Amino acid sequence: MKKRLPWLLIYLRIFLTVFVVLFGYWGKTGPVYIVLMLVAAATDFYDGVLARKFKVETASLRQWDSIADTIFFMGVFAGMWLAFPAVIITYWWGISAIIGLEVVRYCYDFIKFRRGASYHAYSAKVFGVSLLVATLSIMVFGVAWPFLPISLIIGILSELEGLIMSVILVRWTYNIKHLGIAFTVRKKQLSESKMT
Repeated sequence: MKKRLPWLLIYLRIFLTVFVVLFGYWGKTGPVYIVLMLVAAATDFYDGVLARKFKVETASLRQWDSIADTIFFMGVFAGMWLAFPAVIITYWWGISAIIGLEVVRYCYDFIKFRRGASYHAYSAKVFGVSLLVATLSIMVFGVAWPFLPISLIIGILSELEGLIMSVILVRWTYNIKHLGIAFTVRKKQLSESKMT
């Protein structure tokens, strides 16, 4: 059961996406929304922690963790659109840039590696925390400035870093925390290619 727990947390985050959208539609943006977001954030944090603790961290698990994050944040934006459409319209420049870069990254990764990337970079973690703060500020207090534009800029930079990592790396790998590590892994991959 312990070995399945990280997977269950990933599935739970995907399931919670439905409620993020519904709560936006129903206008339930008070304390219950805060609890929902905190539970989702906890699943995102603990799936990796428990996977490492129980020694069940695999490429597949990390990839599905990334997919769950993407699905959940798309649900967050959908719920926000339903509850506060003016906010989405105002900040569409950043939201569309992040979505566009995410699509480009997925397409590039599937063409080059035959699967999506799963880097879990520090910039992505900072983006996740900043988006959580921005979402709670909007959905609970109705305030987008300055948290959402800051989060969107961080998100764009994070997506660009992920895309650059995919260009740099020779073969698919996961858990690349920043560009410096990507360059180191690239050198190792090139060295291994020459030896074979």
